[in-house]
Amino acid sequence: MIEQYLERLFTWESLENTERGVEFELKNRLIEAEFEGVTMAKIDGEAVDAEDITLELSEDERYTAEEITPEHPLELDLAETVRVVLDRERLRAGVHELELGLRVEGYGDVSFTTDDEIRTEDLVDVDPADYTVAELRELVADVTEPESLKRLLDREREGKDRTTAVETIEERLEAAEPLTEEEMVRSEPTTKDTGSNLVNDLLVEVLESPQRVSVYLTVQTLGSGTPERIAGRTVLPESTVRSTLEDFESEGIAERNGDGEYSVASPVAVLQKRQQDLWSILRSTL
Repeated sequence: MIEQYLERLFTWESLENTERGVEFELKNRLIEAEFEGVTMAKIDGEAVDAEDITLELSEDERYTAEEITPEHPLELDLAETVRVVLDRERLRAGVHELELGLRVEGYGDVSFTTDDEIRTEDLVDVDPADYTVAELRELVADVTEPESLKRLLDREREGKDRTTAVETIEERLEAAEPLTEEEMVRSEPTTKDTGSNLVNDLLVEVLESPQRVSVYLTVQTLGSGTPERIAGRTVLPESTVRSTLEDFESEGIAERNGDGEYSVASPVAVLQKRQQDLWSILRSTL
């Protein structure tokens, strides 16, 4: 049962590119916990080496994945946050799949998979004047997002008279092909507003990922539909929609009729059910 709620550690819209690599936030929304290890981290199915994973509680308190062990666990109090920093190539704009494995005291090895989006404002945005030409060339080698490179190129061209990295940036930009519409996993629901902003904000919290919110809101707007029809109203693959609906059904927030069409519970019913489930989890841990 703990796996079902582990994903709630992830803070949606926290994924971003930084000069350190790729970062996102975890927040303890359940009970006080001890992490006895980080067993793995993946982005879009690509594993990150343990030595390149850092968990940061504050500027003065940070640990690599290798330093977190049963003998030296990372304690996370209720409502406390931790920044996960992955020293890896920065991500392009669009939605990316994240997978994180943790060893939790009392539960053993558990993991969760979620997704979050890199938006235009999350791209690396630096002032070339703060770097030497050699440092700028090294930075550019790790940037694959065309929009970031365009920004950097414009600023470098407008910069003070010096030996520049314009040629290097231009070459990198020419090689950085933008993602096509088919390649980008889009998570924005194509439906209109289906309730109050407050309810929709709460849905984001309990459904835990933009992908799940998109599928839920689409079904609610249609009233009911097959995975094929629902996928046609989003830009998500039918296989993703089908597996999400099956998860909803197992969680008791969706039903499937004899014709294979799914319907979902009301937002208020979803919130009430998640609250009841949360109390069950809390009672089982006491």
